[in-house]
Parts: sequence; structure tokens; C-alpha cells
Amino acid sequence: MLQKVIVFTQKDPPPAGLSEALRACGCEMLIAHSEARLLESVDRFSPECTVVLSSTAMDPDAMRVAERVRSIDHHCPLLIMTSGISADTAICAMRAGVSDMLERDAPREKIVATLRSLTGKHPGRPQPDAAGHDLIDGQRLAGAGARMQQIRSQIARIASADVSVLITGETGTGKELVAQLIHRNSRRSARPFVAINCAAVPDTLLESELFGHERGAFTGADVAREGKLQHASGGTLFLDEIGDMSLVAQAKILRAVESRVVQKLGSNLDTPVQVRLLAATNQDLETLTKDKKFREDLYFRLNVVRLALPPLRERLEDIPELVEHTMRDLQQRHRGPVRRIEDDLIRRLQAYHWPGNVRELRNILESMMVLSSSRSVGVADLPSHVKHSVRSSSPEYGDERSRIIGALTSADWNRNRAAEILSCSRMTLYRKMVKYSIPTA
Repeated sequence: MLQKVIVFTQKDPPPAGLSEALRACGCEMLIAHSEARLLESVDRFSPECTVVLSSTAMDPDAMRVAERVRSIDHHCPLLIMTSGISADTAICAMRAGVSDMLERDAPREKIVATLRSLTGKHPGRPQPDAAGHDLIDGQRLAGAGARMQQIRSQIARIASADVSVLITGETGTGKELVAQLIHRNSRRSARPFVAINCAAVPDTLLESELFGHERGAFTGADVAREGKLQHASGGTLFLDEIGDMSLVAQAKILRAVESRVVQKLGSNLDTPVQVRLLAATNQDLETLTKDKKFREDLYFRLNVVRLALPPLRERLEDIPELVEHTMRDLQQRHRGPVRRIEDDLIRRLQAYHWPGNVRELRNILESMMVLSSSRSVGVADLPSHVKHSVRSSSPEYGDERSRIIGALTSADWNRNRAAEILSCSRMTLYRKMVKYSIPTA
């Protein structure tokens, strides 16, 4: 069967060389002249499709469309062809989930090479890296420290048990990546993984988004559409930011999950659905439940198994591996030169408090890689707010802090054994941990 490539273009015809390039790649081109038709096609042909967004200029609408495509399919290759690509637009596009970018007048050979690279990747399966870890969209759960080893062990056990899971952790700790890994390693892996951002769906659109609708069910419903629950049937439904869901929305989704049937808007027919439920939040659901801001019955339905992800500041020993892996992935995505990471940069990154966690680290490294003109990336390339935060951190600070973290990691965070490794007393170790903001709990 031919690989389907959905080309979205509203005002202008597709780029001249695109049709020839698609024929050379043996792909079938489907044209979508409206955003609604594009999203319908992605929903219909996912996960065996590639999307090309064609526009004469980059604008916020293009980024919004890219994000909406990603909300339907987290893995399908997504290419933007536009005029005047700059470093700023490239960063915005990559953050919106775009896989690659090309100029509209790019040579046919370059378009063919890019399309073959994108369509050659199966979007629905993680790719193992050299270390044997699962990769999803170039990202993996990196870290050799005791905390992350424990998390990976928990994921393996949780994946094999078909139970609901509540994933907690601060923003940017990788909750969705963990949810995808649970799904990919479960017996449901051949079925869809469907994510819903609970904070982004207003109550007025919730029923249509979750349950789908028949043609003519409401103004603008020109075609019938399958809901997220029906699409996820047999697979996994991931409710992201569940703590931000309104009480009305909570009641509707609880009823659907408990009854295991959905009814499209405009229809009287019950459609059976069977999904595994994963949810994530950065909020304290126990407090929200006590304050009557979160349904107690839904809380108990979600909280069968809980997986708590640590913030990056509590696993700073993982930063060297995170930096190495992220830079390697970004270099492949941007097709940039291989950059050497200066040792002093790693020390400074380990002295930063990381309020945005792994997501913030990735964004900073991406900005540095795109904007730097040097063959190496160092402290001088850091954004000003990070340099300001760690400006008092001398190399000696970083060296001692790294030694302490290394000793704690080797001792599996047993302070008595770590103190022996460092040839100091347990009390001295404790004081230094407080001094260098190393978690003592």
C-alpha cells in the first residue's frame, strides 16, 4: 500500500517540486484545502501517514495547525515547506512538533531525500538506541542514577499489568513520555495511544472531542467524526493535566470509562469502547479532592497505581547523559554540525535549579545549538537568565558538588557509605548536601 502524504495548502498551490518528489518516493498525495479536512484526514489515516504543511510565510496559524496535528497523532512525520526560514521560526516550529523544514523552492533532490527520511520511519513504534532504551520522537528516559533506574523498573512492571496509572510530577519532568513508554511496552502496544490535554479542551467541545459526532449534529459538523475514546478503543487513553479538568468534564469522562460505551452527538446508538486509562498531573489531587474541586470517584478510579517522577534538581547526576543524548538528537533533527560540549558548561548546568525540568533543559540546548556559530557549545552560549542564576558557581563548586553526587549515586544514596567514599563524617556530608542544594530527604 502506498504511503499517504497529506498536503495542507489553503491559498497557494503546493510547491512545484513536491508532486514530482512524492512520485519518486512512491507516495500517494492527498490535498487538504481546509484545516478541518486536514485534521479529518490525519485522524483517518493515522498512524500510516505523513503531513506536509505548505505556506508562503511562517505565521502563528501554521504553528497552531502543527500543534493540532500533533494533538491527534504524536508520531506522524510533519514537514513544513515555506519561504524565508530563520533561526527563530525554526525553533518555534520544532517546539510545535515539526519534524523538518524546507524552503518552498528547494531542489527536487533535497525534497526527495527529506521525504524518504521521514516516510521511512514507522511513526507508531519507538526506535531502540545503542544502549537498548526505547526512543519516542527522539526522546528517551535518560539517566543512570538510582532514581531513574527505579523509575524504569517501575515502568516495566506497570506496563505488564493492565491497570489505571496516575503519573505525578512537576511540569517538564516527562510525564507524557512515561505514559507512552508504558503503552509501548504493554500488550496494547499494537493499538492506538490517544492523548487528551484536559486543560485545552473547553466544556463546550468536550463531548464532540471525546465521543465524536454525526454529520449535521451541530453547526459546522459537515462530516461525521470518530471521538477520541472510540479511536483509543483497545489501546490507551492518556488524560494529560487531569487536575485542570472541570467537574462537568470529569463526570462525563468517568461515566464513559465506567460504562465502556460512548454515544456520538446526534446518534442514539451505543458504541462499545475498552481502553486502559493513564492520567498525569502536576497538581495535588488529594487536596483538590478535599476542596471538592476534583471528583473523589474519579480520583479513586485513576489512582490504582501511582508513579511519581522526580524533578531534575533531584537527579542532577543525570545531566551529563541528558545533555549528550539531547544534543545528539537535536543535531540529527536540525541536520547541524556535531558540537563539542565544554566541560564547564556541564558543571554550570548542574548548578542551576531547573524550574522547568527536562523540558527547560531541552529548550535551552536547542536554542544554544541553533544560535551558536562555534564548533563547541559552552557557558558563553547560555541564555542570560541561566548565566545570571549560576554566575556565582565557580568550577570548584561544581567539582565538589559533582564528587558528592557521584559518591551518593555509587552508594545508592546511602549517606554512611557515601561519607566513607568521600573520607568525611556523615555530618560533614549532610552539611555539604545542604550547602550545594542536594536533596537530603
